Amino acid sequence: MIELSIQLLLYIIAILLLFCGVVMIYLIYQRRYEERKKHVMEKYIQNTKILWQEYFLEDDRFTVTLIPKNKNQILAVEHIFLSYLRNISNPIIQQKIYTFAQMYLKEYYQNELKSRNWSKKMNAMYRIADFRIKELISTCEVSIKRKHSIEVFQLFKIYSILEKEKFIQEIWLYNYSFSQSEYKKLFSYLEVEMLQRLMENMERLQQAAQYALIDTIAAKGSMDVIEGLEELLASEDTEIRIRTLRGLERIGIIRDLETYIPFVNSSIWEERLMVAKLFKYAPLTYTAEHLEKLLQDSNWWVRSQAASTIIEDPRGYQRLKEFIATTNDQYAIDMANEVLGKRMRAV
Repeated sequence: MIELSIQLLLYIIAILLLFCGVVMIYLIYQRRYEERKKHVMEKYIQNTKILWQEYFLEDDRFTVTLIPKNKNQILAVEHIFLSYLRNISNPIIQQKIYTFAQMYLKEYYQNELKSRNWSKKMNAMYRIADFRIKELISTCEVSIKRKHSIEVFQLFKIYSILEKEKFIQEIWLYNYSFSQSEYKKLFSYLEVEMLQRLMENMERLQQAAQYALIDTIAAKGSMDVIEGLEELLASEDTEIRIRTLRGLERIGIIRDLETYIPFVNSSIWEERLMVAKLFKYAPLTYTAEHLEKLLQDSNWWVRSQAASTIIEDPRGYQRLKEFIATTNDQYAIDMANEVLGKRMRAV
């Protein structure tokens, strides 16, 4: 019995050693393969560096030497193209990259999209977006699995870059929920006019998309969206109102002060805070009464912002001094004195 157990143990050890040996051989092979691939890429980049510079910076300097002849050279071309796209904002260079990819890389990415290897398929989708290969959109649609969130998001990214009309229609119809950060990334590729169209039909969007849309529109900083944003201030969704106020403050324009007065008495402290910030874009003559009320707010952040907004106005210093002399609210007095003290120390 003991002898049998020893034989079994030796047998198990032999199998484990064999397994470890196979793994080690595979790792060594993989490492050497990666080193060879890296060497081929570096050699190609080094040999074509000057040719690429001439192709990008001079007209009619294309040479067939630049056309990649195998996968490793294609990876090297990807590296070169991405480096230029990420570091140089030159529309002529960008267009040359897109044209080259369309002519000499499209077939490679088309085959990669049909691969059963998920990473190959995803890399192809990334590069289709990067290099603007519009003709492969239909292949992407066929190749992806609609239940796979990463693939769907990348397809929507391709739409937002290359098929903006289709993006809008799909974003309205499709029920998949992206995160707010993902929606922001998708919306960032759209022009203001397209974002306005989405905003006009916001009720058709997922809630996360609605919030992301407001943030993205405000980040664009266009004066054309102010009226549309102001209409959202009547929303029953508290978060939409807060984000809209924050967006309008980021743009930095008050068209009609009366639009914002109701938020001085809001039961939501974040709304009172944002309107205190917004009032810095209106003359203190018209906002002083409302800011002094906010300076006596129950929330510390609101009081602090109201005092800071007042002091930013050329007449703000004197207004705060007068306020201190006429109020009995000790919290407001302390906040006003704190802001005045900071201003004195800064001078």
